[in-house]
Amino acid sequence: MDIGKHYKNLFDKYGDSFKSAQWADKESQEKRFQILLGIGDIENSSILDFGCGTGHLATYLKGMNINVNYTGVDIVPEFISCAKEKHPEYNFYLNTDLPNQKYDYIFISGVFNNKFDNNRGFYEKTLLDMSNFCNKGIAFNMLSYYVDYYDDGLFYENPETIYKFVKKNISPYIVIRNEYQLKKDIIPFEFTTYIYMK
Repeated sequence: MDIGKHYKNLFDKYGDSFKSAQWADKESQEKRFQILLGIGDIENSSILDFGCGTGHLATYLKGMNINVNYTGVDIVPEFISCAKEKHPEYNFYLNTDLPNQKYDYIFISGVFNNKFDNNRGFYEKTLLDMSNFCNKGIAFNMLSYYVDYYDDGLFYENPETIYKFVKKNISPYIVIRNEYQLKKDIIPFEFTTYIYMK
């Protein structure tokens, strides 16, 4: 799968919408933001939104009156142009142009969900790379292997595999959350990991 082309096609079809980020609805998208931000007190911190799309996390932060030094990065030029127009006070970059600097917190939402060749290698390299840019913590979500339905186009991972990889290669300070529901009466079908840099 060509991920950049895939998301460009979604943007061409849906514009500045949660659908362009491949989410089912705005409520579940923002619930994910809420869970990701649970990693710590991010007020007045510097954050990197890795896979920022059209800047919906930036919009959410502003709506919650959380003051941060925000930077967003994505691989889709159309996403970046849209995000810059909405939030000129924040920094947005294509992944090839991201400055070489560190951030207090890094957030990754939905980036690891699509199925393609070597998903595990992709998320492992991404997390290792991001750990070099991070001062305090990384929060990311993934689809859980422990579900009762699998979509052929999506990638599901064992939380245990994530735990072992992070503990061995990045940090021993890990929290995995699997207790939250994105929709009422539906069992958790994803999990969120907090990595604390010490």
